[in-house]
Amino acid sequence: MKNLVMLSACALSVAACATPYAPIPYDREMANITQVVVIEDAMPDTATTQKLATNGQNMASAMAASAGLAGVLVGAIASGIEAGIEAGQRARILATLEAEGFDGEAIFDEALDMALAENGYEVGTLAVEHASDRKLIDLEPNPDAAVGSGVLDVAGAGYGYQLVGGNTQWRPFVNVTVRLTDPADPKHVLLENRVVYNPVATPDVILNIPPEEEFAFAKIEDIEANPEKAAEGLRLALVATANGVASLLR
Repeated sequence: MKNLVMLSACALSVAACATPYAPIPYDREMANITQVVVIEDAMPDTATTQKLATNGQNMASAMAASAGLAGVLVGAIASGIEAGIEAGQRARILATLEAEGFDGEAIFDEALDMALAENGYEVGTLAVEHASDRKLIDLEPNPDAAVGSGVLDVAGAGYGYQLVGGNTQWRPFVNVTVRLTDPADPKHVLLENRVVYNPVATPDVILNIPPEEEFAFAKIEDIEANPEKAAEGLRLALVATANGVASLLR
């Protein structure tokens, strides 16, 4: 019980002291990059779902406000119920996408390669896998790297359908972090930023892409009844995100 209260206090302290995100803009003329080597493992193997500020939206704030031990217990129980509901909804949405043969990673990779090529880059690949936390990879220096090459790491935190607020609709979302480095000296970062399709918050320092209003579903049953539309909405979200990543390298 004591640990729960301490965890809540720690979370509040960390949030209060968080450092604002500061991207590193790309200067194409200074970087003089002609070949972009893309790390292959850009996206998770499967789509997912996320629910933000739903019926449990006050849980964290109630716990952080030290609502007392009873309040902490109620919050923990409610959180478990909410997680169970979302797990069932996630399974239904993923089953719908799977029935359509949906391959989000392949869609994103193809769109990114095409967009980079259209930007005038020679495109290569590097077979390195992200860890389970989907963070950017710390690469080892490659003294044999071609002059004029850069390694592009796209760490996809997730993609799928999200519900924001208790009375809104399910819409596609994609969330990636992007870093371009000098392969001979990976500590030399040429670009770092984030691209978010259907963002919950819209800080000016990252690239935010608004969702297509056509692909919004009031209920899980609507997604199940329109599987082709659901798959197409997510496909367009992934393509738009890939194009957004490539636009950072113009």
